[in-house]
Amino acid sequence: MIDYNKTDDEQAEDIKKWWKENGLSVAAGIALAIAALFGWEYWQKHQITQAESASTLYSEAQTATDDTIATLKTQELQDGYTTSPYAALASLETAKKHAEKGEYEPAAAALNWVIANTKDVDLKNIASVRLARVQASAGKYEEALKLASQTYGASYESVLEEIKGDIYSAQNKIEEARKAYERAIVAAKNSSSELIKIKLDNLGKGA
Repeated sequence: MIDYNKTDDEQAEDIKKWWKENGLSVAAGIALAIAALFGWEYWQKHQITQAESASTLYSEAQTATDDTIATLKTQELQDGYTTSPYAALASLETAKKHAEKGEYEPAAAALNWVIANTKDVDLKNIASVRLARVQASAGKYEEALKLASQTYGASYESVLEEIKGDIYSAQNKIEEARKAYERAIVAAKNSSSELIKIKLDNLGKGA
């Protein structure tokens, strides 16, 4: 603190003394603040660059007419941009393509990758629900039922009950299947549930 009762020379000497005692720590603090500022800016630019690169790879995977190229682009995303939503989305698309061909093992592998690596809860839930359907289609009923019985958001209730109905139907557990399909229809509310109703009707009237 400057004492204005002192002469200019005395005040100057006080400032020199204070700077001698505290100058190093002040300079270090300024240097750290500057380093933090540039570090933050670098990190932001790095994040933007990473996102742009991941987006480009995802676009290339989506537009590739050759499945081999699409697979390679997806692998690049998984290896270099593991936590990026684009890596998860590309893996979900890969799983879908395999599932549509009845290639359940690679479909399950892609979905398990999403579950293990994404930080996005919604993407993780989507992958888990789709994996339940894939496992059911592959005849792995216990694994599928375990996945379908986990806790998800209310928006997944209808599809999960439908999957359970499919599993019970395949196991010839008609009453359990009927109840699951009925719950699925109720949960669907105003959404289209025609396919579920057909599945329910196909079970017959029961005893």
